Amino acid sequence: MKKTQKLMLAVNIAIISAIFVMNYIYQSNGFDFTLKCICSGSFALLGVINLVYSLATKADNKKFYIGMSAGLILAFLGDVLIGYDFIVGAATFALGHVCFVVAYCFMQRMQRLDFIISGSLFLGCLIFLLFCPLLTFDVAIFRVVCIIYALIISMMLGKAVGNFVREKTLINGTIAVASVLFFFSDLMLVFDWFIGLWSWTDHACMGTYYPALCFLALAMCIKSIKNNR
Repeated sequence: MKKTQKLMLAVNIAIISAIFVMNYIYQSNGFDFTLKCICSGSFALLGVINLVYSLATKADNKKFYIGMSAGLILAFLGDVLIGYDFIVGAATFALGHVCFVVAYCFMQRMQRLDFIISGSLFLGCLIFLLFCPLLTFDVAIFRVVCIIYALIISMMLGKAVGNFVREKTLINGTIAVASVLFFFSDLMLVFDWFIGLWSWTDHACMGTYYPALCFLALAMCIKSIKNNR
């Protein structure tokens, strides 16, 4: 491994470690909004750093890096906006998820298995959102927003798993793990916002959310290093 590659890997590990520590402090301090913005801004910054490195080293499949970086930046913006307006924040998150799905498609085109997995996941989400008696939507449009969001996050996870099933590489495995964590985190967010019966759901949400985004950013670094060996 070249010195620049070792340096990039070290930068990624350092920033990710800092995010993990800040995430613990953030949750231990009553989910302080400023700390949340710092954590989220850090993974967005890491995405930009990895994008710049991929462009500087002329890594192939530049659209993948652009899509991943855009997704990370939109996730950061979603974190900021959802505290002020649920619909605007959710829409920003959804757009970020679309960027991730598109980036995954630049790794491998959409295939039948991807649609089967995604469709199965969405069907389960749809049944849950429509018929779970514990869910309470004070504003009717929130249910619609959640259904649309569920479709997109199901596509994101389905595509990631499909890519890994067909090609079991470290990059695809990292992305698949990140997507599973992201899906679970979103589920916990629904539990916290629209059921609200358990005190642990917000911790479960953020405890898996930041690792998910960190692993997505790390996948960019791994791919750059592999491409430039």
